[in-house]
Order: sequence, then C-alpha cells, then structure tokens
Amino acid sequence: MAQQAMTAFAQAALAVSDLVAAKFSGTKFGGSVPRIVKVQAPNVPSTGGGKQARESVILMPESGDTAQAITAGFIDVGLRSVELRTFAALDQTYQQRHKVKLDLPKGEYDGFMKEMQAFLGGEGYIVKLVDVSDQDAKASKAQAASANASEQPSSKMPLILAGVAIIAIVAVVAVVFLK
Repeated sequence: MAQQAMTAFAQAALAVSDLVAAKFSGTKFGGSVPRIVKVQAPNVPSTGGGKQARESVILMPESGDTAQAITAGFIDVGLRSVELRTFAALDQTYQQRHKVKLDLPKGEYDGFMKEMQAFLGGEGYIVKLVDVSDQDAKASKAQAASANASEQPSSKMPLILAGVAIIAIVAVVAVVFLK
C-alpha cells in the first residue's frame, strides 16, 4: 500500500510538471539573461509518501546556466499547495545572492504569476503569494532559532559528565581491589 502511495505522489508530481511545462512552454522572460519556465522535481529517489513531493518553479536561463536560475516558487503535490514569490521577494533574494538588482521585466513576471495562480488554482491547488515580509519573518525566525541553539548549553553535557565520573569511580575501585 505504501509503495502505491509513493507511486501515486510521484506520478502526480510528474503530471503537474508536465502540465506546467505544456502551459508555459512559450513563456520567455526578457532582460539581460533570457529565461524560460521549468518545474524541477526534488532530487530524491522517493517522495516519502508525498512528504518530499515539493517541486521548484524555476526561471531557468535559456543557456542552462544554473548559477543564474531563479526559484520563483514551489509546488507541493502532497499538500496540493503552491507558494509563489512576488516580484519584490524575488528581487530581494536575487540581490542578496548576486549583489545586483534583478534584471527581469516586472510586468512580464507579474503577468506570469497571475497566469500561474489561475492555472494551478483551477487544478485544485491552494496558491499563496510569498512577499518580502514573509521572507523576512522566516529569516528572522531561523536566525532566532540558531541563536537560541548556540546560547543553550548542550542537554547531553550532564550525561557525559556522569558517564565520565562513573568510569573514573569504576577505575579507582578496580585499582584498589586488584592490588
């Protein structure tokens, strides 16, 4: 049964990839790096029953240069949900990574986002737009979690010290009785 579920999710992921590829096959973005729409499946052998069935919506340079690829969002087949980045969120991420402003026509991208929302919404997916404030909140949360983890002493330290103490006591007792 589990194998059938994984196969079903994998097939659904492939189907949505094919649907998006067919729908947006003629979509091309201008700018200094011409880009096309690709849906990229996760690089895992199994979807884990749909838990890893999250595909990336990528604006891939026609040249295939993955260094200039832009992730516009994600399609989660298992949850039947979609996250799409607004132009502002996309620009912010691009500037953080490449230290230059995104050279992608905003009007073209916004039109694509509207089409993608309508298309995937029509296929029964719940579509969420991710804006700059969403990305900032997520980054702040991750930084706070990282800071808390580094400030807290290891919860295993008392166990390690107790283990070392027990070994030392056993060693002392062994030495006393073996003399």
